[in-house]
Amino acid sequence: MKKKAVPYLIEVGIAFAVALLVAWHRGVFSTTDRAQILGGLCDAFFVPGALLVCFGLLAYCARGGVFDIFSYGVKSLKVLFTPFGKGRHQRYFDYKMQKEANRGKPRPFTLYLGLFFIAAAAVCLVMFNQAA
Repeated sequence: MKKKAVPYLIEVGIAFAVALLVAWHRGVFSTTDRAQILGGLCDAFFVPGALLVCFGLLAYCARGGVFDIFSYGVKSLKVLFTPFGKGRHQRYFDYKMQKEANRGKPRPFTLYLGLFFIAAAAVCLVMFNQAA
């Protein structure tokens, strides 16, 4: 297996593990009532889906450089208020350009996986509404 696929498989595995835990907690595996099973599956798919969408959007923003101002601020505090950083203080524009040059392009896999789980939850919700 390629080493590039391992993080994606781990992410999918964790998402399905969370879905299984929520389904188990909702009693999906111990009931025969169709409405209760579909309601539990809807919750089981929605919880990891919502988490993955939130983490995916946060990662997308971070890869876009939205949080560079915070890292620059912490670095500036170190330089200005401690004896460890007595050197040339870099301007924010130069810092931002340096970070931009080292940054890769965003990888939206987490966001897409979360949207897949939310779509599966929507399908279960439609089936739940038809069963009830």
